[in-house]
Amino acid sequence: MDHSYLINRINPASTMRALEAFPSYFEIETVNACNARCPMCTIDDWDRRDGLMADDLFLKIADEIGEHVDSVKRVQLFRDGEPLLDKKLAPRTAAMKGAGVKKVGISTNAALLTPTKSRDLLEAGMDEVILSIDSLVPATYEAIRKGLRFDEVFPNILDFIRIRDEMGSPCQAWVRMIRQESNRHEWPQFDAYWRRKLRDTDRVDYRNIHNWGAQLKDFRQIAPADTEKPCVALWSLMVIFADGAVPRCNVDYNNRFPV
Repeated sequence: MDHSYLINRINPASTMRALEAFPSYFEIETVNACNARCPMCTIDDWDRRDGLMADDLFLKIADEIGEHVDSVKRVQLFRDGEPLLDKKLAPRTAAMKGAGVKKVGISTNAALLTPTKSRDLLEAGMDEVILSIDSLVPATYEAIRKGLRFDEVFPNILDFIRIRDEMGSPCQAWVRMIRQESNRHEWPQFDAYWRRKLRDTDRVDYRNIHNWGAQLKDFRQIAPADTEKPCVALWSLMVIFADGAVPRCNVDYNNRFPV
């Protein structure tokens, strides 16, 4: 294997020995649940019902990560579900920042991202929020984000951006589309609209729908997958589920192959 590819993708300033010593990235599932039923997700096949991560387990993880903050690039407080279902998300963000973690982030569908929660997360030190909204057309959006309402989510995202800017928070906002057959034609307009709302340091991007390691039913590919290069997650990312279990692969949502 060409280790230079992995090193350049993960951390060009590192070495393979250092990468193998401790993960560079973490995705910590503090709650195993979601308030939506999206067709690009595997939620209907979840066997795990772990609920909320226990406080003592979370603090143990934060303490151990805190011993290696020089090599940890990012801690994401989510995995497969909706992180804002965890009512302790703001204090848990503060605990990670208190442990010395340089970048703490979440990815949210924003249905629960009220102005109060926005302020709580920003005051806790949240560094990065990925805001998932897959269309600017209400009917298209609601067909994708089943169970959510466009007229609730769209204002929540605008409010978050406004509150972040009013507070002068350095938190970076990413507005993200999961691009699939029903919305792929919208990308140019979507990109142009959100760039007008964001700072130069924010991002608007898309991720093409993927098959969760051939586990997503009725999957329709919209772009060729790059199967020629190794998956860097195996050498850089640790996923920790709400019960503390760790899968070998980050798309192993049912933990069929635990570490």
